[in-house]
Amino acid sequence: MTGVVVDAAPAWGVWTLLALAAVVAVADWYLSTKPTTWLRWMSKGSVPALLVVAVALYSVSGNKPSWAAVAATGALALCLLGDLLLLDDKRFVSGGVAFAAAHVLFIGALLLDAYGEGWPSGVGVFVALGIVALGSVTWARRVITATSEPGMKVMTGGYLALLSLVIIAAGIDSAAPGGWLALAGAVSFYVSDLLLTSRRARALDPVVAGDGPWVMVTYHLALFCLAGWALLA
Repeated sequence: MTGVVVDAAPAWGVWTLLALAAVVAVADWYLSTKPTTWLRWMSKGSVPALLVVAVALYSVSGNKPSWAAVAATGALALCLLGDLLLLDDKRFVSGGVAFAAAHVLFIGALLLDAYGEGWPSGVGVFVALGIVALGSVTWARRVITATSEPGMKVMTGGYLALLSLVIIAAGIDSAAPGGWLALAGAVSFYVSDLLLTSRRARALDPVVAGDGPWVMVTYHLALFCLAGWALLA
């Protein structure tokens, strides 16, 4: 992580994109309670798209963007793909694969950043391990058990295990500048996906079983935290 603010970076443009993403996110929270229309496609896809552009714009303004920032930008782009796929309930598995690929990139980005910082030590890794342990034996276990299809149980368990690795990687990088933002983002991602899986396990109505406002609030919090960390990478 360079930690250097580049004078040539169009800061007003980055802040404008972040502010616009925040406004669209609030609109998406409301639209998530309604049947899916073209407006929902636009609002849900626009938030990660704006964050991708903001992080990429800031990163390329420097002479040499860090590999962690590049990987994080790719991960946010895969989140955009996953968002669009999940709007079609028939593509739920494809959307999950896109998000799984995003998490692999987030893990790589976080570990690259920690390596670049000389593997800084801190309490964050212990906080992360505690969160993963607590979540695994309580909420995550109940969500997996409530899933009726055996194949979906395996997919859900594997996906939550991958998210747990993201949290641990963020904990490892937490002592680096902006690292606690990444940890907050990883935990928010974990909560969001647990909420989404719980809703799908409880309801057959696609509107009820879909995103819902709290799923999106925690998801957008995750994206903004991870994007904020990437801006420092």
